[in-house]
Parts: sequence; structure tokens; C-alpha cells
Amino acid sequence: MGSSMWSWLGRRVEAEVLEIALKHVRKVVEAAQASERLFRAYAEGDAPAADAARAEVFRAESEADDIKREAIRLMSEGFIHPIDREELIRLILTVDDIAAYLKGAARRAGMVPPDSIDKGIRALAADMASRVRASAERLLEAVEVIRKDPKKALALADEVERIEEEVDDIRAQALAKVLEFCDACERMSACLIAKEIIDSIENASDRCEDAGDVIRSIALLRA
Repeated sequence: MGSSMWSWLGRRVEAEVLEIALKHVRKVVEAAQASERLFRAYAEGDAPAADAARAEVFRAESEADDIKREAIRLMSEGFIHPIDREELIRLILTVDDIAAYLKGAARRAGMVPPDSIDKGIRALAADMASRVRASAERLLEAVEVIRKDPKKALALADEVERIEEEVDDIRAQALAKVLEFCDACERMSACLIAKEIIDSIENASDRCEDAGDVIRSIALLRA
């Protein structure tokens, strides 16, 4: 088989994997959107709405896992340059971690009633979840344009980094409130869960930034 045929096969498989990566990011965006609804409801003390949104987070995360496995299988069987394969796998695994951390935050929020956690902490968790949702949507936009407009993908990755810095600032406020809450808390489980929720959402934001870095790497190879 000539080198041109190998190159054509590689481009075809890469395009197929990028399409699957898009499906995967869309599912992670669904998880992030449901997570924002969950923590908005949690902040308002609406346990039934939070429970419904939690189920959506779990569903989207599970479907994202299925798509991730499909993408990895395709890359293991297809003709694709090792550097491209490594970057695409990194992208998919890193984006998958966003949904995993959001699922963790959702699970922890279900362990105690909303009104057992300080309302200010719940409001800040909702603000953090809102920004993670925005980051996930920017990542989706970046993956959509990465082949035809690498410079725009780079700009979107920069925006994800800026949002992550905002989340860091909100997390600092939230942790200060968690410490105050824990000092006065009679229910230690609520204190522990409050910190775990904040940490899980912040970890999801960190993974958004990591995914943005992978997008930068892929885009620079095509710029």
C-alpha cells in the first residue's frame, strides 16, 4: 500500500474519531448543563428538582463513557499517526474526567438534604457549576472548529482558561464559608459533604482547563 493511501486512511480515521469526540463532548456538555440545574435547585432548597437533575447528570456521564470506549476502540483498530492518536486520546480522556467529577459532585449533593448546608455555600457551588457548564460549551465549540479554524479553537481555549481562573476565585470564597460553616456546624457529615462538593466542581473546572491545553496542542499542529 503506497504512502498516499496510508495518509488518506489516516485522515479518514482521524475525521471519524473527531466526529466521535464531538459526540463525546456534547454528552459532557449535557452533564455540565444538568449539573448547573442541579446546583441551582440545590441552592434554592428544591430537593425534587435537584434529584431529577442528578439523574440527568448520571445518564449523560454514562453515555459519555460509552462514546469514549467507542472512540478508543476505533483508534486502536484504525490507521492514524501515533502523535495524532495520543493527542486525541488525551482529549477524550480529559474531557471524560469533567463528567466524572460532575457526577461525583452530584452524588455527594444527594447524601445530605440541601437545607443542611449553608445557603451561601450552595449559591457559590451553583455559580461554580454555571462556569463549568460555560467552559464545557466553549470546549465543544473549539472541537467543532479545530480542523477548519485552529486560531478560533485557540481563542476558545484561552476563554476556558479565563473561566477556570474565575472558578478558582469563587472556590476560595466558598472554602472560607465552608470553614465558617464547619466551625458552627452540629452535623459533621454536612460539613464534610460541603467541602467535597466544592472540591469536585473545582476539579471539573481544572479538567476543562486541561482539555483546553490539549486543544491548543492539536490546534497548533494544524495552524
